Amino acid sequence: MEVSTQNNPLVSVIIPVRNGSRTLDACLRAIRRSYYKNIEVIVVDDHSTDATVEIAKRYRSTVLETTDGHGANHARNFGAQNAKGDFLIFLDSDIVISRESVLAIVEELEEEGIDAVVGLYTAKHRHESFVSQYKNLWVRYSYIKSPPAIDWLFGAISGIRRSSFEKLGGFDVELLARHGHDDIELGKRFAQAKLNIVLNMDIEVEHLKNYNLWSFIKNEYHRSIGFAELAVRFGELGKSIKSGFVNVYPMFVLSTITVALIALLAIGWAAGWVQDGGRILAGVAALYLLMNVRFLNYLEQVRGLFAMFVMIPFL
Repeated sequence: MEVSTQNNPLVSVIIPVRNGSRTLDACLRAIRRSYYKNIEVIVVDDHSTDATVEIAKRYRSTVLETTDGHGANHARNFGAQNAKGDFLIFLDSDIVISRESVLAIVEELEEEGIDAVVGLYTAKHRHESFVSQYKNLWVRYSYIKSPPAIDWLFGAISGIRRSSFEKLGGFDVELLARHGHDDIELGKRFAQAKLNIVLNMDIEVEHLKNYNLWSFIKNEYHRSIGFAELAVRFGELGKSIKSGFVNVYPMFVLSTITVALIALLAIGWAAGWVQDGGRILAGVAALYLLMNVRFLNYLEQVRGLFAMFVMIPFL
């Protein structure tokens, strides 16, 4: 099913990376196996101290090195400035695409009126820890619930028309990747400029991130800060309770409020401030589970009943 380079647009795959030697090999190997062949791969190294550059050169990628180390968005923009393709694909270094991924992105971007396309995580995840499985499935499920027309981008796997990217000046270099909103913000500006982004659920990629409990908690904490900052910036904080924000749908927003109530009730019951606190706490906890029953059902379908119960505390 290989697609020859003749009469097909050049695609520039841009990979920002810092110390990504553990996953970059798998990432680049998957690109090399792509059915679509008219690709240039640009690895933008952001001051790595491991074998990242050596791995990139092994796959004959174009390796660019940043001079000031301003993070993933700066690296993405630097890669785009040096790209030759009409279509830009932004890919994280811990992502493994399928053989069809690039072809599917090109076919989508060739459609009239489509400026960008976003993929999603596959349910497959090679790291078997419950916390890694939970995180992967939460992101996947939240994307599945999204409409096809979206107002955000996903740095892990997004394809963008070069002309549309340059029209808006690229990614905001002031935003940090650890806050999880660095890539999303450009999508919000796309929406403001009436540029169209679609979520294509046939474009599935494997995310190689391996979480432990502490790294998971830190990731959720920082992403919460980033999402809240972005919602305020675009005037969507109040609206998020009604219609959600990016891939955080309304029930998850309401669930967060419910969790705070559960915590207060638990403290009050333990301190003897709340009469009949156990019964009230059980009722609110039951309400919380009911609010998330569809997601819990999804976890059960994919990972089984035991795993679902283990994952409830992560939720």
